[in-house]
Amino acid sequence: MMHLTVPSWVIPGTYLENLRFLEDKSEINGVELLFFFYDAEVQALLDAEWTGIREYGRRFTFTVHLPDTLSPAHEDLITRLLPLARHYVLHPYPQERAETQERLIGSWAERFGSHRFLMENTYPGRLETILPGLPAGMGVCMDTGHLLLEGKNPAIFFKRYGDRIREIHLHGLDREKAAEDRRLPDHRPLRSGDPWLRELAPELAGFTGIINLEVFSWEEVLAGIAVLKAGRP
Repeated sequence: MMHLTVPSWVIPGTYLENLRFLEDKSEINGVELLFFFYDAEVQALLDAEWTGIREYGRRFTFTVHLPDTLSPAHEDLITRLLPLARHYVLHPYPQERAETQERLIGSWAERFGSHRFLMENTYPGRLETILPGLPAGMGVCMDTGHLLLEGKNPAIFFKRYGDRIREIHLHGLDREKAAEDRRLPDHRPLRSGDPWLRELAPELAGFTGIINLEVFSWEEVLAGIAVLKAGRP
């Protein structure tokens, strides 16, 4: 059975408001806590809601999306969420700043365990070049939308990194819709019949890690669940 999770933004509202909304949604096993940035306002919100969030530790599996640009100050966020987080997802830096990121991740891996951190495939070609410099035991988060944007086949990527992939951000691509609504072309609902999804389906069926339907509305989550439940994406 797939272990399905969703972002902490599927309805407009705070972390806790989204958790309360998702509480009775039996198809959902976990939540990805989104921290694309971590400023004073976000910190204050987390402080205010922390007790309530922790109460959902038995209901949900939690993962954490760390800010795109990391700093030593984000260790506060890591330690705060350590009682809940199964792992933390990171974006690789551009090549010219890779050494800075590798040093920071290395220090965190030494203190908290390399198994707690996953590197996502963002920025074309960066994952392949950064992985050799990262701590042993660190895994991969496969993002299908980023692969599709690059014209890559998610099924081929899965076969290459399958033994290191512990989480899949599963979402589609719709450039035509993006031209209409001015949203990102990725992070779109799954569509039954898409060739890339049909090819990936056998791998998904046997995957024992986390599958995160990384879309940002409940309606789009439901669309993805319907495609997966059909069994023939």
